[in-house]
Amino acid sequence: MMRNLCRFVRRKPIETLFSGIVRYFHQYEGTARMPYPLTKDEAYFITETFLGIPRPLCLFQKNPEELLNEIADRMQYRVHFSTAPSFVIPGVLNDNIGKEILLEKKLGTCISTNSITKAILDHIGYRTMAILGRERGSTFDSHLSNIVYDVTHPGSQHLVDTASTYFLTRAIPLNFTSESPIYHSTTMTYRFFKGEEKSLVWCRRVPRGRTLPAEAELITDSSGEQWFRLLTCWLEKPNARVYMNDFMNKVVRGQVTTDPALECFFLDVHLDDKMVRILADDKAITMKTRDSNGTVREQTMTEEDLRSFIERNVPSFSQSLLEKIIDAKFCHVTPKRIK
Repeated sequence: MMRNLCRFVRRKPIETLFSGIVRYFHQYEGTARMPYPLTKDEAYFITETFLGIPRPLCLFQKNPEELLNEIADRMQYRVHFSTAPSFVIPGVLNDNIGKEILLEKKLGTCISTNSITKAILDHIGYRTMAILGRERGSTFDSHLSNIVYDVTHPGSQHLVDTASTYFLTRAIPLNFTSESPIYHSTTMTYRFFKGEEKSLVWCRRVPRGRTLPAEAELITDSSGEQWFRLLTCWLEKPNARVYMNDFMNKVVRGQVTTDPALECFFLDVHLDDKMVRILADDKAITMKTRDSNGTVREQTMTEEDLRSFIERNVPSFSQSLLEKIIDAKFCHVTPKRIK
């Protein structure tokens, strides 16, 4: 056990560790090739030390739903949602890179953060399945989430998503027929709806007086209130991690055309009652701040502003990785970087 923990807490530079790799490894759930690279010792170590939850196995036996909510909350607050892992090695993205960046720098994509969350839950004793999600206005699946089964009773289902821009800090029971109860985070109010093709539609309340874009998709609940569609999750599509690992490796190698936001740098930071998102490409660096009332403020930043903000608010974000992102002009898609 101690040998595994010593290996786990090593602090080799990520660039050195992977610089000799010619072919990347696929680490997929449910395949004989290689499961997610996390041992039981590491899972318990992360839960107790990184998340600060002591004796997770005892808590799991006592109240599995309470522990599930605690893990969802702490993972969301401790890991910043970001495309930073895609910049580590040009054209390569895999579970080992995501794991190292998450644990050392507290940065993760939906793939890396939700994948390690799933692996932790599996080792504790939960039964889980990775699922795909599709962002509003998109024609392809670009989000990875998790379903956890049999938490409160045989056949129960909970959505656990520890890495999305919508900042979900609890497990969502899916035992409703058509629409869920209303949930509140620090910056949004949510409701979930059962959709067609065994889907789950994640919506936020339409702010009063807010003008929505013409292409906005609205859902009206049983009381007549309107909700803005954010994300659709497919509850029974198989091999979600296989698809997402292949898809994102094609993205970083420039083999598929996607939403430009997936190709550039973004970083979400939760500050008290505000959510800050930094979006950067080769044209501009923008900071959007959403407060508890849903009000969004936007301002441009310089590279020096970005360095200063990250130094103050995300001290785990290494200077070398940030400079690599800046040098790449905030684009991790290899063919575009070398033009």
